[in-house]
Amino acid sequence: LAENYAEGEGANEELPGVADPGTVFKEGELGNFEPKEEQQRSGEHGEMGEPVNVDLDLPEVRRAMNEFGFNTYVSEMISLNRSVPDVRMEECKYWHYPEDLPTASVVIVFHNEGWSPLMRTVHSVLLRSPPYLIKEIILVDDFSDKGHLKDRLDKYIKQFNGKVKVVRNSEREGLIRTRSIGAEHASGDVVIFLDAHCEVNINWLPPLLAPIRHNRKVMTVPVIDGIDMHTWAYRRVYGSADRHFRGIFEWGLLYKETEITKEEARRRKYNSQPFRSPTHAGGLFAIEKKWFEELGYYDPGLQIWGGEQYELSFKIWQCGGGILFVPCSHVGHVYRSHMPYGFGKLSGKPVISTLYSLIRRNFLQNMVRVIKTWMDGYGKYYYIREPSAKHRSPGDISAQVALRERLHCKSFKW
Repeated sequence: LAENYAEGEGANEELPGVADPGTVFKEGELGNFEPKEEQQRSGEHGEMGEPVNVDLDLPEVRRAMNEFGFNTYVSEMISLNRSVPDVRMEECKYWHYPEDLPTASVVIVFHNEGWSPLMRTVHSVLLRSPPYLIKEIILVDDFSDKGHLKDRLDKYIKQFNGKVKVVRNSEREGLIRTRSIGAEHASGDVVIFLDAHCEVNINWLPPLLAPIRHNRKVMTVPVIDGIDMHTWAYRRVYGSADRHFRGIFEWGLLYKETEITKEEARRRKYNSQPFRSPTHAGGLFAIEKKWFEELGYYDPGLQIWGGEQYELSFKIWQCGGGILFVPCSHVGHVYRSHMPYGFGKLSGKPVISTLYSLIRRNFLQNMVRVIKTWMDGYGKYYYIREPSAKHRSPGDISAQVALRERLHCKSFKW
C-alpha cells in the first residue's frame, strides 16, 4: 500500500502551512469567524440534517432516482437554506483566523443536475461563508440539456447580483476539463471545487483558506460528511470527529483512507490542526489560483474523469507543494446510486478508470498517462494489478514531461 509513503524522504520534511502563526487557538474564547448557532425552522422537513422518510416505491421517487441517481423528490421538500448539525470537533470553535484571508472563487461543475441539490449547494455556501471572502460562485454547465438548467437558472441567479455566475460549455467536455475551465474563469485568489450536490457546514471556509495564506503551494481538503441519497439526512461519515483519516492508494490506483500515523499526529499541538495526506479523493478541495495555473491545471489529456486526483496529488507533492486535510472544515456530499447520464461525444473515446468495483473498469488510458508522467519506475506495480493496461497508450505526454522538468519536480521515490 502507498500508506508506506512514510519511508520516503519527503515524509520527514516540514510542510509550511500546517501551523500558521497567524492562526491562534484560544481555549474558551469563540473564534473570530464563529457564527451564531443555527436555528431549526419549526415544522420544516430536513432541518438540522434530520432524515425525511417517504415510501421509496412511490412512482415519483423511482422516477427521481432513475433520472438523477438520488431522491430529488425528498430534496424538493427541504429548504434550500436548511440548517445542518455542527459536526466539528469542539476544539474547532476556538480557532482564531487572520482577517486578511485570501478570497475564494467556488467552482461547481454540473451536468443535468437536479434543481434543488444544485441550488442548495449554492445557498449553503452563501449562507455559511463570510461574504467578503467569497469573490464569486461559478457554476460550470457541462452541456446540460435539461430545461431547468437553462433560462430558469439564468433568471434565478440574478437575485445574487453577480456573485453567482454561469459558464456554459458549447460541447460535452467531461468533469476534468470542465473543472479546469472553471478555474480559468476564476478571479479569486483561491479556487475551491465543490460537487453540485453538497452542503457546506458551520464555519467551513476560514480553516481551508488559512493554510494557503501561509503557504500558497498547499492544497487544503475538507472532511467530507455524508448526505443520504434517499432521506437527505446529514451525518458524519467517520463516526467520531476526533478520528482523522488521510487519503492513500493501493497499486491498482484505488483510492482508500486510513487513520493518520502516530508520527503525523505528534507533529501537531492540537488534534484539530490540519495534517498531511499523500493524496485526496478528488472532488472537494481548495488551491491557490496562480499555483494551479503554474501546475498546468489538470492534464488536458485526461478524459472525462478518473485518475485526476492522482495526477494532481503527485504533481503538487513532487513539484514543491503539499496536501493538507483540514479537520475543522466539513462539507456534506451526496453519493449517487448510479451515474444517471452518458458522456455524449466523449463516449467513443478510449478512456478508462479503475475507481471502485461497482464502477465499470474503463478509463485505463488516464491511469497510464498518470503513471508514465509521474510514477517513474513504480508504475510497474500498477501493471501487475492491471495487466491489460500494458497495451494502452498514454497519448502524447511530452507537454506534461516538459512541465515536470520546468518546475524541477522531485522523483516519485522521494
